[in-house]
Amino acid sequence: MYHVKEAAQLSGVSVKTLHHYDKIGLLVPAKSENGYRTYSQADLERLQVILYYKYLGFSLEKIAELLSQDDQALLPHLVRQLDCLEQERDRLDTLISTLQKTIQAQKGGRKMTMKEKFAGFTYEDNHKYHQEAVEEYGQEVMTEALTRQNGREEESAVAFNQVFQSLAENMQQGLSVDAAENQEQAGRLLQAIRTYGFDCSLQVFGHIGKGYVYNPEFKENIDKFGVGTAQYTSDVIAAYVRRNVE
Repeated sequence: MYHVKEAAQLSGVSVKTLHHYDKIGLLVPAKSENGYRTYSQADLERLQVILYYKYLGFSLEKIAELLSQDDQALLPHLVRQLDCLEQERDRLDTLISTLQKTIQAQKGGRKMTMKEKFAGFTYEDNHKYHQEAVEEYGQEVMTEALTRQNGREEESAVAFNQVFQSLAENMQQGLSVDAAENQEQAGRLLQAIRTYGFDCSLQVFGHIGKGYVYNPEFKENIDKFGVGTAQYTSDVIAAYVRRNVE
């Protein structure tokens, strides 16, 4: 058994934070007769899972919901978290490689294709996007997405990057959002989401398009293909949804 200060030292979490977790029912340790909190090994293992979820960007409310769903079994959470972290590591490795190549190119040591310049950037570029998607569409949907992407991260990145790059070029050429070329790219984007993500309906596709603009991190990421690409993509998606719903 560990007293609250010992638990704090072991985990790197403040005593105040542990008190808060107790207060909201997220991590409730045993109490001695004099009211002191004592943490068991099981409590600390649960704390580890909580901290991993926090690192991945989950809110405390969502963490509590997830932990309650699996009837306190921690293994499924650890497996899920490992999968998320491995995917994040792969993305970081790709981004580091892209940055190293860009530095070499700036020094005149090599040339880079446009495809190489955006390797590692995707519409779901980090764990914050994953968490927002979980809260919007549910854990089951995003677990399915992780399963579909597993081992295909590079393939997925290429598919999304090609669409955003094509839309950025169409924008520069002044094509209208409902031009045939843009509607073809919207169809490819929807198919990419369905292939590497989840079975996305037209209605949800429309919401995703709006998110490209309203979510500042989505917007910033997509605008790396060219300022205004996020808004342009959103408008192209809206036109695609209108055309195919009618």
